Amino acid sequence: MSTVPARLPGAHGRGHPIVMARRMRELRLLALGGLLPLLLALAITLQVSHPNFALLFALTLGILGIVALVVSPRLEISVSILAIYLGMLDGPVKLLSASQVSSGVRDLLIGAVTLGAVMRMLASRERAKLPPLFGWVLAFIVLVLAEALNPRTAGTLKVIGGFRQQLEWVPFFFFGYMLMRSKERFRKMFIILGVIALANGIVSTYQTRITPAQLAAWGPGYSERVNGTEILTGRKYKSANGTALNRPPGLGSDAGFGGGTGVIALAGTLALFATAKRRRWVPAMLALGAMVAVATGLGRLAVVGSVISLAAFMLLSLSAGRRITRPLGALVAIMALALPFGILFVSAEGGEVFSRYTSIAPENVSTTSTSYKEKSLGFIPHYIQSAPFGFGLATTGPASSFGGKVKGELEGHGVTSETQYNYVVDELGAPGLILFVGLLIQVGILVVRRLPRVKDIDVRIDLAAVFGILFAYAIMGLRGAFMDTSAAGPFFWFTVGIAAYWLGGRRWPRETVPEAAPA
Repeated sequence: MSTVPARLPGAHGRGHPIVMARRMRELRLLALGGLLPLLLALAITLQVSHPNFALLFALTLGILGIVALVVSPRLEISVSILAIYLGMLDGPVKLLSASQVSSGVRDLLIGAVTLGAVMRMLASRERAKLPPLFGWVLAFIVLVLAEALNPRTAGTLKVIGGFRQQLEWVPFFFFGYMLMRSKERFRKMFIILGVIALANGIVSTYQTRITPAQLAAWGPGYSERVNGTEILTGRKYKSANGTALNRPPGLGSDAGFGGGTGVIALAGTLALFATAKRRRWVPAMLALGAMVAVATGLGRLAVVGSVISLAAFMLLSLSAGRRITRPLGALVAIMALALPFGILFVSAEGGEVFSRYTSIAPENVSTTSTSYKEKSLGFIPHYIQSAPFGFGLATTGPASSFGGKVKGELEGHGVTSETQYNYVVDELGAPGLILFVGLLIQVGILVVRRLPRVKDIDVRIDLAAVFGILFAYAIMGLRGAFMDTSAAGPFFWFTVGIAAYWLGGRRWPRETVPEAAPA
């Protein structure tokens, strides 16, 4: 006698009632959200005699996209879209228009993803637990908010600009904690980062082959970056034979952005190569693309940072024991591919393009690494003594021009933010420096003590790549600020969130979870 398997209610083509009810709620939210931009576009069309329909269409799509991010039930997809925007679209959106409005698009997207995550958490009615390392994050937020009361903060607009500059990347701490819980998630993250670096490398390569005038013709923002303004220095240089060349922004909003994406992606693509069971040509191609992004970014700091991240990755991979042959073999294989590829690439590009790298040539690397920007670090004790709570919000970094150009001054001279640690001291004073360095030390201690006890070897190699980049940032910070960029800023907090899940708290070592498990 045959038995008929039990079916869920509504399984005959209609789906489970609970699932269908949830989907209907999502469709209603999408319909309601889509009605708003359509009504807004109609109102503008009726009020303006000659409306810009292309702009209205873009505005409608933008609002629909924001609504979709808010109601999306898949946080990993929302964050992936956000990462792709930051790595490939944020720069062109700002530079093609050079408007203040375009600079706020990424904040709307971050807010939409964050709001969606909070709404889903509240709708689940589950008891929320604060993640490990949250105390450091909360202390940082409170300190930034308290800086609004600093007498040196020059007005409300500076407060807003300073809050945005210091806090806009903090949500990525929670994204990293909630999402990176499986091997599959690490694999997808490394692929996304590799694709972003590859795209930036391709665009940066093209930008090195055109003249500054041709790049400036791309848009008003590009013209400002290439030729400079009263505030900005022109992003071009002269080669050994006197030819004016671009410092390519890639797909970012300033010179060297592509190199920053390459630093993030390189160690991850090697980990992807080491843990892949098949189709290793994909991570190999992405690793070469990351190298191209670093090389054509024409930033000396990015080259040094990529070397540091690879060295840290290999050192942390020692915890894999006999399995160290996998990341070591990946490094050897990629270097074997990179050598002939690099020779062909340099010959095709022309040696004069890479003349900026002469200061880190083997005969100069020792003097460069010890003397570059040491003077800026030496100012920190004097800054703390003169302004223990900082020189006010939005006095340094990209936000310094928001609400009027105001520079922090000491004894008639402007303060410097050439290094990450100067950047923190300028805006947050001694408490900010203590918090930032303390967080780096805390994460470093967790990595050294607890990474070898992660049971899954593949995850251990993935984590070694992630934290190798973080260690590179700590050292790169001695030579330049990185938290003010749309590449390193979000990845820094994302990495701290990963450390909070895998290495923080009492319940560890963590086990990898199935890909379908909810965040």
